[in-house]
Amino acid sequence: VDVRSGFRLGSKRVDLAVASNRDHNSLHLFAIDRASGVLRDIGQIATPLSDIYGLCMFQNRQGVTYAIANDKDGTFVQYRLDGQSGQLHGELVRRFKLDSQPEGCVADDRGERLFVGEEDVAVWVVDARAEVPAAPQKVIGVGGPVYDDIEGLALYHGEGGDYLVISSQGNDSYVVLDAQAPYAVRGAFRIGLNAERGIDGASETDGLEVTSANLGGIWSRGMLVVQDGRKRMPEGTQNYKYLPWSAIADALGLD
Repeated sequence: VDVRSGFRLGSKRVDLAVASNRDHNSLHLFAIDRASGVLRDIGQIATPLSDIYGLCMFQNRQGVTYAIANDKDGTFVQYRLDGQSGQLHGELVRRFKLDSQPEGCVADDRGERLFVGEEDVAVWVVDARAEVPAAPQKVIGVGGPVYDDIEGLALYHGEGGDYLVISSQGNDSYVVLDAQAPYAVRGAFRIGLNAERGIDGASETDGLEVTSANLGGIWSRGMLVVQDGRKRMPEGTQNYKYLPWSAIADALGLD
């Protein structure tokens, strides 16, 4: 699932959430009211994928919004989204393929780049613009700090620099790179338990997201949210863990 703000839907501006619907191999669309936060289902867009998997969104410099989904066979499809009529429509505008199963992806709207994860191989970067052929360039391969499977990807836009955060699921860690070539590795960390508050650590992370927005208090430099696949305190279903970006920056010596 991914979100972009300020999407035009008829006469209104909404925050648009798009999810991959694995039951229907579709893009599932939701409008978020910007005042109340209420979520509204606004329909689905069929895709030609047979086993839809990961998804992210991209908004180019002209404000055009796209949804990009992938299939377990390595196929990526990119849809231009349009809601000016009041109904949301999607037009398939680009298709490309990796050699094996991908999952996570994240777009750098400002740089018009798309980072994609090929689970057992590498993180790649391609031009996110629909009119440009996709020519993947390697950002980082499996081996060293990144252990397969490569899962969620997220971008932190900070005052001192932009960072790519990778879920290295094979060793239950998170790797941080500079988001600009040559993509220097800034470090890796794990999320441990907070026994005082009865919060267990995080492991088997699929999706993650990060923001640099000032959310106040300990979150003034932003927040990392990760999916935790094994909940231990107490035993339960998967949940999410929230980590202040300041803790990551201090641990890794980031700007």
